[in-house]
Amino acid sequence: MRIPYRAIVIGAAALAVGALWRNQRRRGAEVSELTERFARFQEIQEATRDELASMPKSNRLLMRAWSRVVYAEIEDLLALYRDIGPDQALPPMHGWAAGPDLARFLYREVVEHGRSAVLECGSGSTTVILAYACRTIGAGRVVALEHDPKFAAATRKMLEERGLTKWAEVRDAPLTEVGVGDATWRWYDPASLVDGPFDLVLVDGPPGSTGPEARYPAVPVLLDRLADDALVVLDDARRADERAIGDRWVAEFDGFSLEWLDHDHGTLLLQRGTDDTEPSRRAVTAPRLPRTERPGERQ
Repeated sequence: MRIPYRAIVIGAAALAVGALWRNQRRRGAEVSELTERFARFQEIQEATRDELASMPKSNRLLMRAWSRVVYAEIEDLLALYRDIGPDQALPPMHGWAAGPDLARFLYREVVEHGRSAVLECGSGSTTVILAYACRTIGAGRVVALEHDPKFAAATRKMLEERGLTKWAEVRDAPLTEVGVGDATWRWYDPASLVDGPFDLVLVDGPPGSTGPEARYPAVPVLLDRLADDALVVLDDARRADERAIGDRWVAEFDGFSLEWLDHDHGTLLLQRGTDDTEPSRRAVTAPRLPRTERPGERQ
């Protein structure tokens, strides 16, 4: 059994940052304390180099790849705390939740590019981050579709605790039979949708266990609700199903381009607004990097 090193380290880092942030708010702790804690973390990692040197080359390469990802995600997590300045810890960003890399990307899309009409297929930590982003620019709203009542309640609680209900809502959207072309999928009840148009769509559900290419219906169902420059973000793209979905979208719908982001879970970007006369048809292949096991992950 593979040990989920990356999930363990990133989760520990997230808890450490959250705890320190709360301490800073309560006691006025200096930023230097946070820097000192992460310096200690770095010292511990450097102390393992002798042990790594005795490992097979394949294991050493694997650990180095994980280390690069871990540092990048810690940087993104710190940047989110700096940019948002929350009065309490941010939601967990490990396990089944989106990682700090995707969360920061979404935050910047709203703040730097003004994407303020946001729809989420699925709910959770990203709903909170996107709500913070809308609050930062003082405009926009997030609508999250959630088929699982427990997850919907948990996300609503996170929004309420942080005073973000003005900027985001979670809609109960049970999975139902939705026809697309000649096929039928288990997808969110279309009656739960709002009209749009949406300039940012995060597709992080339904779970892959729902069926093959479970998230494919997002674009065909929402096509008439997408803004002219809409960006569709597909999470979990290290999985073969999600990569196949991205290829289908760009092949079947004109005016879209596809881009890969090397995030922990893997991210595909479907960008609307390309030249209709020369639509992008290129396939996107994920790098052959190992995927950390995540106990309890929503598949």
